[in-house]
Amino acid sequence: MAQEALKMKRYWLNEDDPLEPIDWKYFDSLPKKIKLGLELYMEGRVSLGKAAEVAGLPVTEFDYIRGRTKIPLRGPDD
Repeated sequence: MAQEALKMKRYWLNEDDPLEPIDWKYFDSLPKKIKLGLELYMEGRVSLGKAAEVAGLPVTEFDYIRGRTKIPLRGPDD
């Protein structure tokens, strides 16, 4: 899914999900590599660790940014 498709839904992959919408303003302020890692993670194409690697960050720092962006943590079955 492209960023625009994700933005159109405004919520984490399911508009009926009661989670808060993703903070797109913060997301858009991030460097390109970090946005790519987050997009791949949101699409379910990579794990959190692999997304952090794509972003060029330690997992703990990437996970902080994921939380700040309001992207829910994915489990292995998601």
